Amino acid sequence: MTDVDGSPLGAIGLEPDEERAYRHLVAAGDARSPAQVGHALGLTSPDAADLLGRLSERGLATPLSGDGWRASPPEVALGTLVNQRTGELDRIRLLMAELQGQYREARHRRAAELIDVIHGQDQINRYYLHLVRGAMSGLDILTKPPYLAGDGLVHALHAEDAGIRRGVRSRSVYDGDALGEHGTLAIARQSIGFGEEARATGGLPFKLAIVDGRTGFLPLDIRTPALGALIVHSSALLDALIALFEGIWLRAVPMRADRAAADPDSPATRAADVLRLMSAGMKDEAIARALNVSRRTVQKTVTDIMTTLGARTRFQAALLASERGWVG
Repeated sequence: MTDVDGSPLGAIGLEPDEERAYRHLVAAGDARSPAQVGHALGLTSPDAADLLGRLSERGLATPLSGDGWRASPPEVALGTLVNQRTGELDRIRLLMAELQGQYREARHRRAAELIDVIHGQDQINRYYLHLVRGAMSGLDILTKPPYLAGDGLVHALHAEDAGIRRGVRSRSVYDGDALGEHGTLAIARQSIGFGEEARATGGLPFKLAIVDGRTGFLPLDIRTPALGALIVHSSALLDALIALFEGIWLRAVPMRADRAAADPDSPATRAADVLRLMSAGMKDEAIARALNVSRRTVQKTVTDIMTTLGARTRFQAALLASERGWVG
């Protein structure tokens, strides 16, 4: 092992000139004067005398009568320095462990500041209502069952309506698989009536609410939403949740009352919407509910799409449409 200057004994604190002087004394075997050491190392006698004095302070050289100096036995002298350095390293290791503990505690404390956890359906209902009522600029939601029940749902809808009236932009993506349920469609239509921008797609990963781009709200366990919820504050995790929502929003299809096309009832517009929802895995009934058209209209549109693409199945039609860039 050597230090950065190439001095092997630098690891125990020796300077390169000290190591050279000590090696010279060890190799000489007998006493050497400052003049002799200086001659061997290319130093003046006073500089050599100063160097020998430093070796003596480290226990590496012993002054003799007259002006002679002799090397101390390496096993004893270097062993002492090694033991000293080992003690220093042990103290550093202890300090390292202490600092690591402080670092870990600070990281955990910081993480606790970024994420809060609440438990139980009652707490979920109360905090969700608190978030919706406190929204100032934006409310972005991935919506899928199970929904709030009873008064909880009524209060949440009223809070969304009040927010939209005071200028909050409310965007919801509804899980297409749930649009076949009357309750889901009723909620969607009521919210759209308030002014909510609503879209639909299949296979939403989990329920999610993002308020003002500053707070995220999602299930603690996506398999058991009633178990509890995570409240995510400004952090890289929240940025990731926002990016997830925006990606799903771009791929989702506007629901019937939210369609902004010049002629939403035109065959081309309807075919594009049906194709995107079909590619997301939604069934005809759910597509019909999302677009507020009859199931028969959806089935005819699907048949026309398959004929145009030369597809034999819905799955093949979705693949061909994706290959042609028809599904964004």
